[in-house]
Amino acid sequence: MLTDTLHSPLSDADITAFFHAELLSYLGSLREQRLHERIDGSLTSEKARKNRLEALVLRGMVEDGLREEMPTERSNALEAGESETARSLYDAHLQHFLRPAFNDDIQRRAIALLGNRDLTAFDKLQLRWAAVEARAAAHEAVEAVPLHRAETARGAAIALLHDMLGAALPTVTIPDHPPQMTPPVAAAPPVAAPIPVPSGPAPDPVAPLTPGVELITGRFTATTLKAQREQAENQPEIGQFDGHASAPQNEAIFGTDLFGTTVRMNRRSRAKDESCTQKLKTVTLFIYLTGVQRVTEIRQHHLDLFGREIEHNLPKYYWKSPSQQDLTYRELLDTCRNLPRDAIGVSRGTIKRHVTVMKEIIGYAAQEGHGAAFAPATAHLLPPEERTEAEKRPVFTAEQVRKVFSHPLWTGCKSEYRRHTPGKKVVKDHHFWVNLLLVYTGARRSEIAGLQATDLSEENGIPFISVRPNHLRGLKNRHSKRRIPLHPHLIEEGFLEFVEKARNRGAPILFPEAIPANKRAAVLRDTDARPSYDPKFGDALDHVWRECLERSLPDAPKGLCLHSLRGYVNDTLINLREADGRTQMVPDIDRRDLMGHVATDTNEANYRRDEKPLGRLYEAVKLLPRVF
Repeated sequence: MLTDTLHSPLSDADITAFFHAELLSYLGSLREQRLHERIDGSLTSEKARKNRLEALVLRGMVEDGLREEMPTERSNALEAGESETARSLYDAHLQHFLRPAFNDDIQRRAIALLGNRDLTAFDKLQLRWAAVEARAAAHEAVEAVPLHRAETARGAAIALLHDMLGAALPTVTIPDHPPQMTPPVAAAPPVAAPIPVPSGPAPDPVAPLTPGVELITGRFTATTLKAQREQAENQPEIGQFDGHASAPQNEAIFGTDLFGTTVRMNRRSRAKDESCTQKLKTVTLFIYLTGVQRVTEIRQHHLDLFGREIEHNLPKYYWKSPSQQDLTYRELLDTCRNLPRDAIGVSRGTIKRHVTVMKEIIGYAAQEGHGAAFAPATAHLLPPEERTEAEKRPVFTAEQVRKVFSHPLWTGCKSEYRRHTPGKKVVKDHHFWVNLLLVYTGARRSEIAGLQATDLSEENGIPFISVRPNHLRGLKNRHSKRRIPLHPHLIEEGFLEFVEKARNRGAPILFPEAIPANKRAAVLRDTDARPSYDPKFGDALDHVWRECLERSLPDAPKGLCLHSLRGYVNDTLINLREADGRTQMVPDIDRRDLMGHVATDTNEANYRRDEKPLGRLYEAVKLLPRVF
């Protein structure tokens, strides 16, 4: 009751004042962005079309409200080929406007403008609507009012030329007539002073930096960027509260530098180490190609430039030699002018990963109080996908698998050191077992290569392996933890005896050869190490497999690799049919349990036992055809 009495709801004047403040700030920032597009050469016809559609989309949001999707009548009113772009813009803006960080930022700015207020839920909705209307108005204004001053410049040039000609022409004397000057020229209209338009949030020289981080003031090279990244990685953590009233840390310095922001985002997330490292690599490349070091200085044209460079100009391999690490981007390009076209540019998937990371960083910075002055758009940066879903990752056929496993490594070779020469000796070591386990389990290589002797068990007469994290490697996700029954062929070949021998000699790891030799001793000794998922775990075994593949399938499709065995198992189980030709022999839920795939609904994900019954899975595994 007391709170209701003290609360002073926002008035119409308050909302109007906030709208004008938002319009002033956003209009200046948007105008600056559009001018950059015109000046730096990044304004394409597609970009101009997108800008026009963005204004239409925002106007529709104001008139129709924030709906779940763009109204059909509006998309139907557009020209052919524009509907998809408009819907994509609509979805991006809708997600941006409904994001908690966006609304928190609005409330922070409103309080700074209107004073500390106890905002009701309705007040917050009104403020958000004012911000949306301001953005719509700004986009329409920028599209309607020319950004250039061509007519004004033309008038100034005419006036200047008249002055020059008037001063240069002499007086003309005509006989029997009084002297006369050259005919007067009508005065040119005065040059109109440009209407002052705010230029948006200019880079603030006193904006905070992450403690310990210094901006690069000279050359942007791999060496200088590495130094700045290391500075950011050494930033202190926020201290713990010690229990005293005077000790809480009410304020923290969240620097606007990109590296510092990314390091904090990584620390806050639960992403795998490899993913965190990849995000820092993206930031390194973004700064290298654009020169932008602060997240608050990023504009849409920077993202466009970044996407364009990594697709069309960046070499696939760079910074490989020490000499390249001290080159600027332009100097690097000069050294790569003679490279073939297929050595330039990165794949669509890599482009998508890079621009998605940058969009994620911009969103995280808003949570720290450094909101972007625009809604990042990245969909147009992706080149069109030319492959079908099936073509993106090749899958072995049953015939190809039989050819590979007819190689002497599994059917009989000359000796342990002549594995590719036919003979009578079968060496049942890590090369033999890891690949055979993959083709009968559909597991990932890292899951099999990191098995321990204790991961083999039996239940109700069904032997199985437990795929679970250990000190060697973690798992890709929580769905990856599972039990996989052993195929009868594995048992016939003696896998149970192989595991028993490892246990008898006290070997905790079944395949220590999968660990890189320079790390093997330390890893085997450190059983308390924090597991981290590493998809490249087991690379040490790859060379023998690749040789077997190339010898058995010299004309193998491009991209066919060890991971394609996982696709082969999944594809085989999907296509197995009963006698009627329609009914699946292996239900989808059993196949997902076996492969460690994500559940398709809440019921399947949350209302089942962690350890799935082995009987059905064993029946599915037995359906996989023998490979030799």
